[in-house]
Amino acid sequence: MGNTLADALRQLCCGWRVWSAMTHSSLRPMDAFDPTEPAILHDRLTDTIITWTADQADDYRQASRPGEDGTVAWKAYLFDGWGNVLGG
Repeated sequence: MGNTLADALRQLCCGWRVWSAMTHSSLRPMDAFDPTEPAILHDRLTDTIITWTADQADDYRQASRPGEDGTVAWKAYLFDGWGNVLGG
């Protein structure tokens, strides 16, 4: 009971680990994101950090849509920044 859209989206994230949001200023702009490299991505819709493993790089390249505000829409996400995976 009490499931929210954010809870549902977290369950649909293909087994990726999800963390609470980090400081937005520490993230890089999406136009510099390389989907073939491991990274963390901030989803503005759920205010969470998603771990990117590059398994869906081809789909990301084909289906992602950049926004005028620097965001990138892909599947149920609205990415607005990315960073390196810790230790990588």
